Amino acid sequence: MKEKLKYGLEDHVPKGEFFVYTLQHIIYFAAGTVVLPIAVGIHLGLEQIQIAELLQRTFFLCGVTTLLQIKLGHLYPIIDGPAGLWASMMIVMAVSTADMGGQMGDLRRNLELGILIAGTIIMVLAATGLMLKLSRLFTPIVNGLIITLMVLQMSATFMKGGLGIDDEVQEIEVKKLIVFMATMLTIIFVSVYLKGFIQSIATLVGVTLGWILAILLGLSENKMTIGALARAPELFAFGAPSFNPGVVISCVLSALVLLSMSFASLFSMAEAVGEQVSKGKLSKTVFLHGLSTLLSGLFSVVPFMPFVSSTGVVLMTRVAARKPFMAACLCMVLFGVFSPVAEFFASMPHTVAYATSMVVFSLIFGQGLKEFKKVTIENRESYVIGISMLCGMGVMFLPDSVFSVLPQSIRFILSNGLVVGTVMAMILEQIFRKGSDKLS
Repeated sequence: MKEKLKYGLEDHVPKGEFFVYTLQHIIYFAAGTVVLPIAVGIHLGLEQIQIAELLQRTFFLCGVTTLLQIKLGHLYPIIDGPAGLWASMMIVMAVSTADMGGQMGDLRRNLELGILIAGTIIMVLAATGLMLKLSRLFTPIVNGLIITLMVLQMSATFMKGGLGIDDEVQEIEVKKLIVFMATMLTIIFVSVYLKGFIQSIATLVGVTLGWILAILLGLSENKMTIGALARAPELFAFGAPSFNPGVVISCVLSALVLLSMSFASLFSMAEAVGEQVSKGKLSKTVFLHGLSTLLSGLFSVVPFMPFVSSTGVVLMTRVAARKPFMAACLCMVLFGVFSPVAEFFASMPHTVAYATSMVVFSLIFGQGLKEFKKVTIENRESYVIGISMLCGMGVMFLPDSVFSVLPQSIRFILSNGLVVGTVMAMILEQIFRKGSDKLS
């Protein structure tokens, strides 16, 4: 039998406990919000001050969109924060752009428009009721392919970052490797072997230890800079949005796949608090999710998703009360205006960020494998998965010169193994659907 909550959604929390629960929510916000924007910022070629500004905008929007959901959407204490799926897609595009000799400034502006379009599409799908029909294209096999290919495409990036290898340095830096392994193993150890509150902030513990170790080894290359005390979040911080069809396609695919994955957090939280999710609540939640994606394009940040881990927090603490959670949201909004908070986190050593990202995306890889487990793998499924995976991974290993004769927009699509594998999986799923009995 499920354990009864200490404080339900509408319950009043005593003042003494209110502060503790609010602080705890702030810690969860910080642990889940900081690392991915830093990793994306590094790959997009941002300077440290620009990464600080990116974090500041992320904090602000994180608080705003989470408040919108708890007041107007699903009404649950679920954190809206940077999505690993989006972060990995953006890093993949940055790596592909660098490999093709493209300009990061152009990619950043392309991403702004791509995210805006993706958010608008999600809002239209929610408003018109077409969401459920289109979601049929994103079968467990297609979702599994997207997630798996995405993580595989990023693996070299994480390893190079952890080993200190870049265009200028081609040999392993032992000190960076030590910090990389210490950070990663600490997060894994705390997450797997410890229990209670400390387990839920494993990322924060690992980042803290790795950061201290990097300082002791003289690897804290990013020094905190004190700029303006307060700064309003800037719209279109990367410049005027620009159009690239390959980027738009990638962004729309990310938004649609993430939509199907986001349902898990909503239904798991509803179960934890003993409620059912109505169609009306589902539509409002998805519409506001699309709005948060659109706002992510306006504010030039990594788009958000509702964290499934929020349900774990409620089950662990047995506290689902909205008011402490809303107070934490307001603190995040303030952090988005108070510059020193973001500037402090932006000084995190890159090796620590790479190690943390490695752990995060290993879990995302596991999510991809879980998608495959939703279906029985027989001949038909093997054809779809195998051909799509081989095509996608094969493109990843092709030299850039293969696509040099193509126009830039088409080159970006065809040289991206993730996009090629995803489109192939969608096509094969539809072709083989009617003849599945013959192929099994």
